[in-house]
Amino acid sequence: MNFADRTCQVLLVDHHPLMRAGLRVALRAALPTAHIEEAVAAAEALAKIATHHPQLILLDVNLPGVSGLDLAKQIRATDRQVKLLMVAAEADPWTVLEALAAGASGFMAKTRSAECLTQAVQTVLSEKEFLCEVSRAALHQATQHGEFGHEPPGPAVLSSREREVLRYLAHGENTKSIASLLEISPKTVETHRQHILAKLGINNVAALTRYAIRHGLITV
Repeated sequence: MNFADRTCQVLLVDHHPLMRAGLRVALRAALPTAHIEEAVAAAEALAKIATHHPQLILLDVNLPGVSGLDLAKQIRATDRQVKLLMVAAEADPWTVLEALAAGASGFMAKTRSAECLTQAVQTVLSEKEFLCEVSRAALHQATQHGEFGHEPPGPAVLSSREREVLRYLAHGENTKSIASLLEISPKTVETHRQHILAKLGINNVAALTRYAIRHGLITV
Protein backbone atom coordinates (compact mmCIF):
# COMPACT_ATOMS: atom_id res chain seq x y z
CA MET A 1 0.00 0.00 0.00
CA ASN A 2 1.40 3.42 -0.97
CA PHE A 3 0.80 5.54 2.13
CA ALA A 4 2.52 8.58 0.62
CA ASP A 5 -0.43 8.98 -1.76
CA ARG A 6 -3.14 8.03 0.70
CA THR A 7 -5.62 10.78 1.50
CA CYS A 8 -7.42 10.32 4.79
CA GLN A 9 -8.89 12.27 7.67
CA VAL A 10 -6.74 12.26 10.80
CA LEU A 11 -7.52 13.64 14.26
CA LEU A 12 -4.67 14.44 16.65
CA VAL A 13 -5.76 14.70 20.30
CA ASP A 14 -3.16 15.99 22.77
CA HIS A 15 -3.30 18.89 25.22
CA HIS A 16 0.42 19.78 25.12
CA PRO A 17 1.03 22.36 22.33
CA LEU A 18 4.68 21.42 21.75
CA MET A 19 3.96 17.70 21.73
CA ARG A 20 0.99 18.24 19.41
CA ALA A 21 3.17 20.25 17.03
CA GLY A 22 5.83 17.53 16.97
CA LEU A 23 3.29 14.78 16.41
CA ARG A 24 1.71 16.79 13.61
CA VAL A 25 5.07 17.06 11.81
CA ALA A 26 5.63 13.31 12.22
CA LEU A 27 2.11 12.56 10.99
CA ARG A 28 2.63 14.79 7.96
CA ALA A 29 5.80 12.85 7.12
CA ALA A 30 3.93 9.54 7.44
CA LEU A 31 0.82 10.70 5.53
CA PRO A 32 1.77 13.66 3.32
CA THR A 33 -1.69 14.09 1.79
CA ALA A 34 -3.75 13.57 4.95
CA HIS A 35 -6.10 16.23 6.31
CA ILE A 36 -5.12 16.66 9.98
CA GLU A 37 -7.44 18.15 12.59
CA GLU A 38 -6.45 18.80 16.20
CA ALA A 39 -8.19 18.73 19.57
CA VAL A 40 -6.97 19.33 23.12
CA ALA A 41 -9.68 17.57 25.14
CA ALA A 42 -12.46 14.98 24.89
CA ALA A 43 -15.37 17.32 24.15
CA GLU A 44 -13.56 19.02 21.29
CA ALA A 45 -12.39 15.64 19.98
CA LEU A 46 -15.93 14.23 19.91
CA ALA A 47 -17.20 17.32 18.11
CA LYS A 48 -14.51 17.03 15.44
CA ILE A 49 -15.13 13.29 15.05
CA ALA A 50 -18.81 14.04 14.36
CA THR A 51 -17.85 16.68 11.79
CA HIS A 52 -14.81 15.20 10.05
CA HIS A 53 -15.25 11.41 10.46
CA PRO A 54 -11.53 10.59 10.75
CA GLN A 55 -10.13 7.23 9.68
CA LEU A 56 -7.24 7.57 12.15
CA ILE A 57 -7.17 9.12 15.62
CA LEU A 58 -3.87 9.72 17.40
CA LEU A 59 -4.95 9.91 21.03
CA ASP A 60 -2.98 10.87 24.14
CA VAL A 61 -3.74 8.66 27.14
CA ASN A 62 -3.41 11.52 29.66
CA LEU A 63 -5.95 14.13 28.62
CA PRO A 64 -7.31 16.68 31.12
CA GLY A 65 -10.80 15.92 32.40
CA VAL A 66 -12.02 12.86 30.51
CA SER A 67 -8.94 10.65 30.04
CA GLY A 68 -7.81 9.33 26.70
CA LEU A 69 -8.71 5.82 27.87
CA ASP A 70 -12.28 6.85 28.68
CA LEU A 71 -12.53 8.79 25.42
CA ALA A 72 -11.35 5.70 23.49
CA LYS A 73 -14.18 3.69 25.06
CA GLN A 74 -16.71 6.36 24.04
CA ILE A 75 -15.40 6.39 20.48
CA ARG A 76 -15.40 2.59 20.23
CA ALA A 77 -18.99 2.43 21.49
CA THR A 78 -20.17 4.08 18.26
CA ASP A 79 -17.39 3.38 15.75
CA ARG A 80 -15.66 0.00 15.38
CA GLN A 81 -13.83 0.96 12.17
CA VAL A 82 -11.79 4.03 13.08
CA LYS A 83 -8.14 3.31 13.92
CA LEU A 84 -7.15 4.45 17.41
CA LEU A 85 -3.41 4.88 17.93
CA MET A 86 -2.82 5.73 21.58
CA VAL A 87 0.32 7.46 22.83
CA ALA A 88 1.65 8.03 26.34
CA ALA A 89 4.72 9.46 28.00
CA GLU A 90 5.66 6.00 29.26
CA ALA A 91 4.72 2.45 28.30
CA ASP A 92 3.46 1.33 31.68
CA PRO A 93 2.21 -2.27 31.22
CA TRP A 94 -1.12 -1.61 32.93
CA THR A 95 -1.71 1.44 30.72
CA VAL A 96 -0.92 -0.60 27.62
CA LEU A 97 -3.42 -3.28 28.65
CA GLU A 98 -6.07 -0.68 29.52
CA ALA A 99 -5.59 0.99 26.15
CA LEU A 100 -6.01 -2.29 24.30
CA ALA A 101 -9.06 -3.17 26.38
CA ALA A 102 -10.52 0.26 25.56
CA GLY A 103 -10.29 -0.57 21.87
CA ALA A 104 -6.93 0.87 20.81
CA SER A 105 -5.57 -0.33 17.48
CA GLY A 106 -2.05 0.40 18.64
CA PHE A 107 0.04 1.84 21.44
CA MET A 108 3.24 3.87 21.29
CA ALA A 109 5.43 5.60 23.86
CA LYS A 110 6.13 9.27 23.13
CA THR A 111 9.81 8.57 23.66
CA ARG A 112 9.94 6.68 20.35
CA SER A 113 11.13 8.17 17.06
CA ALA A 114 9.24 9.73 14.16
CA GLU A 115 10.12 6.62 12.17
CA CYS A 116 8.35 4.52 14.82
CA LEU A 117 5.24 6.70 14.47
CA THR A 118 5.32 6.18 10.70
CA GLN A 119 5.48 2.43 11.24
CA ALA A 120 2.66 2.61 13.78
CA VAL A 121 0.40 4.63 11.47
CA GLN A 122 1.03 2.37 8.51
CA THR A 123 0.47 -0.75 10.60
CA VAL A 124 -2.90 0.26 12.05
CA LEU A 125 -4.13 1.59 8.71
CA SER A 126 -3.27 -1.84 7.28
CA GLU A 127 -5.77 -3.40 9.70
CA LYS A 128 -3.06 -4.72 12.03
CA GLU A 129 -2.32 -4.03 15.67
CA PHE A 130 0.82 -2.09 16.59
CA LEU A 131 2.77 -2.20 19.84
CA CYS A 132 6.05 -0.31 19.96
CA GLU A 133 9.10 -2.22 21.14
CA VAL A 134 9.06 -0.48 24.53
CA SER A 135 5.42 -1.43 25.22
CA ARG A 136 6.00 -5.04 24.15
CA ALA A 137 9.02 -5.24 26.46
CA ALA A 138 7.03 -3.71 29.34
CA LEU A 139 4.25 -6.28 28.91
CA HIS A 140 6.74 -9.13 28.73
CA GLN A 141 8.60 -7.99 31.84
CA ALA A 142 5.39 -7.48 33.79
CA THR A 143 4.09 -10.96 32.96
CA GLN A 144 7.45 -12.55 33.76
CA HIS A 145 7.49 -10.87 37.17
CA GLY A 146 3.87 -11.69 37.93
CA GLU A 147 2.76 -8.06 38.12
CA PHE A 148 -0.64 -8.90 36.65
CA GLY A 149 -1.32 -11.48 39.36
CA HIS A 150 -2.17 -15.12 38.77
CA GLU A 151 -5.33 -14.55 36.74
CA PRO A 152 -4.75 -13.45 33.11
CA PRO A 153 -6.73 -10.43 31.87
CA GLY A 154 -9.95 -11.00 29.94
CA PRO A 155 -10.17 -11.43 26.15
CA ALA A 156 -11.00 -7.74 25.73
CA VAL A 157 -7.26 -6.97 25.75
CA LEU A 158 -6.88 -9.00 22.54
CA SER A 159 -7.65 -7.67 19.08
CA SER A 160 -10.30 -9.48 17.04
CA ARG A 161 -7.57 -11.07 14.90
CA GLU A 162 -5.68 -12.21 18.00
CA ARG A 163 -8.83 -13.86 19.31
CA GLU A 164 -9.16 -15.71 15.99
CA VAL A 165 -5.55 -16.90 16.21
CA LEU A 166 -6.06 -17.89 19.84
CA ARG A 167 -9.06 -20.05 18.91
CA TYR A 168 -7.05 -21.89 16.27
CA LEU A 169 -4.06 -22.32 18.60
CA ALA A 170 -6.36 -23.69 21.28
CA HIS A 171 -7.74 -26.18 18.75
CA GLY A 172 -4.20 -27.40 18.10
CA GLU A 173 -3.58 -25.76 14.71
CA ASN A 174 0.03 -24.92 13.87
CA THR A 175 1.37 -21.65 12.47
CA LYS A 176 1.30 -22.78 8.84
CA SER A 177 -2.28 -24.05 8.96
CA ILE A 178 -3.51 -20.91 10.77
CA ALA A 179 -1.84 -18.75 8.12
CA SER A 180 -3.64 -20.71 5.42
CA LEU A 181 -7.01 -20.57 7.18
CA LEU A 182 -6.81 -16.81 7.81
CA GLU A 183 -5.07 -16.04 4.51
CA ILE A 184 -2.18 -14.23 6.19
CA SER A 185 1.53 -14.95 6.32
CA PRO A 186 3.09 -17.36 8.86
CA LYS A 187 5.19 -14.43 10.11
CA THR A 188 2.01 -12.47 10.88
CA VAL A 189 0.56 -15.47 12.73
CA GLU A 190 3.75 -15.72 14.79
CA THR A 191 3.55 -11.99 15.62
CA HIS A 192 -0.06 -12.43 16.79
CA ARG A 193 0.98 -15.44 18.87
CA GLN A 194 3.72 -13.46 20.59
CA HIS A 195 1.30 -10.61 21.33
CA ILE A 196 -1.25 -13.06 22.77
CA LEU A 197 1.32 -14.65 25.08
CA ALA A 198 2.64 -11.26 26.20
CA LYS A 199 -0.80 -9.80 26.91
CA LEU A 200 -2.14 -12.85 28.75
CA GLY A 201 1.05 -13.87 30.52
CA ILE A 202 0.61 -17.42 29.26
CA ASN A 203 3.58 -19.34 27.88
CA ASN A 204 2.26 -22.65 26.53
CA VAL A 205 -0.55 -23.93 24.31
CA ALA A 206 -2.12 -26.09 27.01
CA ALA A 207 -2.65 -23.02 29.20
CA LEU A 208 -3.98 -21.11 26.19
CA THR A 209 -6.49 -23.88 25.57
CA ARG A 210 -7.69 -23.78 29.19
CA TYR A 211 -7.97 -20.00 28.94
CA ALA A 212 -10.00 -20.21 25.70
CA ILE A 213 -12.39 -22.75 27.23
CA ARG A 214 -12.79 -20.77 30.46
CA HIS A 215 -13.66 -17.58 28.56
CA GLY A 216 -15.98 -19.28 26.07
CA LEU A 217 -13.75 -18.75 23.05
CA ILE A 218 -13.95 -22.43 22.16
CA THR A 219 -16.17 -25.32 23.22
CA VAL A 220 -15.24 -28.90 23.97
